[in-house]
Amino acid sequence: MTFGRKAVALWAVAGTAVISFVWAADEMDGPTQGPQAMAPSGLPSEESTPEVDRELRVGGWRAATCAMPPELLQRTLRGYYKGRSPEITFVPEEPHFFGDFKTTTTHSGPWDYVQTVPLVLYGPGHIRSRGEVNLDREVTIADLAPTFARLLGIGFPGARPGRALTEALVPKDERPGRPRLIITVVWDGGGVNTLAQWPKTWPNLRRFMAEGTSFSGAIVGSNPSVTPAIHANLGTGAFPNRHGIVSIPQRRRDRIEDSWSGHSPRNLLIKTLADIYDPTTGNRAKIGLLAEQDWHLGMIGNGAAIRGGDRDIAVLTRTSPFETNPRYYRLPGYIQNVPGFKADVETIDRSDGKNNGKWLGHDLPKDRSTGFANPAWTLYQERLLRKLLKEEGFGRDRVPDLFFTNFKQIDEVSHAYFLRSTEMKSTIPYSDAALARLVRWLNRNVGERRWVLAMTADHGVGPNFTDVGAWAIDMQELQIDIAIHFRTRVSELFDSQRPQGFWVDRAVLRRKGITRAEIANFLLGYRIRDNVADDVKVPDGYREMMDERLFTAAWPTEAITSMSDCRS
Repeated sequence: MTFGRKAVALWAVAGTAVISFVWAADEMDGPTQGPQAMAPSGLPSEESTPEVDRELRVGGWRAATCAMPPELLQRTLRGYYKGRSPEITFVPEEPHFFGDFKTTTTHSGPWDYVQTVPLVLYGPGHIRSRGEVNLDREVTIADLAPTFARLLGIGFPGARPGRALTEALVPKDERPGRPRLIITVVWDGGGVNTLAQWPKTWPNLRRFMAEGTSFSGAIVGSNPSVTPAIHANLGTGAFPNRHGIVSIPQRRRDRIEDSWSGHSPRNLLIKTLADIYDPTTGNRAKIGLLAEQDWHLGMIGNGAAIRGGDRDIAVLTRTSPFETNPRYYRLPGYIQNVPGFKADVETIDRSDGKNNGKWLGHDLPKDRSTGFANPAWTLYQERLLRKLLKEEGFGRDRVPDLFFTNFKQIDEVSHAYFLRSTEMKSTIPYSDAALARLVRWLNRNVGERRWVLAMTADHGVGPNFTDVGAWAIDMQELQIDIAIHFRTRVSELFDSQRPQGFWVDRAVLRRKGITRAEIANFLLGYRIRDNVADDVKVPDGYREMMDERLFTAAWPTEAITSMSDCRS
């Protein structure tokens, strides 16, 4: 069987990879922030220890890492924060990625197909009507925060990597003052490869791209391309190597915890745009978030956790009743009782031509606490959004307000049914229609030429494995094979794992004489045939692929920061 490999080709970059970073202290970040100590090279300082020296002497991983395309390595290093990130980082060989052939796909990686996202600014009077724009510099999701700062007329920390997208802005003296509301809409999983798979399902977004400014080739900018890290990129104008939100789980001292454990911002190390802006108004500006999970809190930031902050609105809808952390954020009581969920479920029930409690053969939710992988929640989130904006008076006065929302159904459906599915094709139009209805609502309730809309996504979607000839890397089988090779147990060796790497028990490594470099080198020799679990039937067309490597690079995460560049 011959596979049509649709994965986007890597950029051609000649020469040797030379990656360097300079992270300076933000002049606007308060004393509560805890930046890492910096080495002269600009990378997080790495104490020279026998363990690190031994890692550097085991050289197979180093050669493989330096052979990576520089942009992929740069995106991965941007995602690293010492003491929080996995102790062993790996990058699968494209097109392979983690998941299983039947039910699970993932979207974590440095490759263009998961990194490239729409980045659209729309707002007559404030945003130029340029259509698609292709800049001669890298554009990332971190560019939104400094762009908003320009619209608000405030300063923004110049040391952060985000750069204002001035190419989209109407000259200041031609704008009708500051926008009364800047609203950011994120389609979770709505990256460019998702849109390209179903090009006829988003006519409204296409119209806003044409009538506003749409930045071609924009990327999320760091790896892993997962929800908590990327939403913090958006909110702070920086990357995980600066803001400290590195993944869904991350290390905190001697334990692994969720990056937003307890809906708390304690792991966010720098201020977001909202944190910087709100105090300049005496906290008169209204700041709000409506999203499914606390992973999205990086868009608004610290709330009352920092000096001068207040309890911004943060409504998290994953559970019923909805939640927030009342110490740092505010959840209006009325939002718990917004009617219409049952009606929205019934609308989706009828959308497939049947009225049987199912959507495309799948059970629909009976209440708000279950069944997120369908468009009913998109419809209901619109109700919640309009209620919050109206009741709280967003955009009602001359003090500009900020609101952020994440529509997560595209991502939920991708994990449940894959990219090339009828379910995905049927889901995207609901997010697209919601965008158009939001624009109409803004014109009626905030006023024409008084608002700006930003639309983007936090990542693309992993394709159907067989469409691109990708092996679905079995994480459990991989961990078992590593444990067997090094004569230990999975539960003993690994503290946690994600498709970006392993958090390992260092005490176990020392006791058994195992180095992280040895594990990295094991990964470099790991092939498809090694990853076939006993109960797995190899799909048609994969038998001739059994000798293919599964990892293009793997390295002991801290040791790589001891390398000044890849030429030494």
